[in-house]
Amino acid sequence: MKEFSKKLLLADYLIAAALILGFLVCVSLNGAYAREMYAAMISSGTDITYTSAPQIYQLDGFGILLGTWIAQLGISSGAYYMMSRSDHKIQLPMAMLNTMPDEIRSQLDMNQVIATVLSTTDN
Repeated sequence: MKEFSKKLLLADYLIAAALILGFLVCVSLNGAYAREMYAAMISSGTDITYTSAPQIYQLDGFGILLGTWIAQLGISSGAYYMMSRSDHKIQLPMAMLNTMPDEIRSQLDMNQVIATVLSTTDN
């Protein structure tokens, strides 16, 4: 489950990076197009005081999609962090017991050690 979650989180990050890159490309193309249009309007003597910037791409929907994907990425990152945290918390008492010397480990109640570590750790 953890390996699948790691792959899913990586895919989420790759999609977010592609969306951000696409958004930046569209914004730069809109800027280049607006600059050309304004230069043509100025050279023809048109007053550009009250004109709005012409755009090739309407990015309102793309901005909403990008914001939604970034929110989803935050949720999936948080879920992966919580899953990793709980996995680490379960593995912590076993790792602690495995590193103890045999003479100390034989004197301990394993269930009590595990219950104590799980109840007192904040990992």
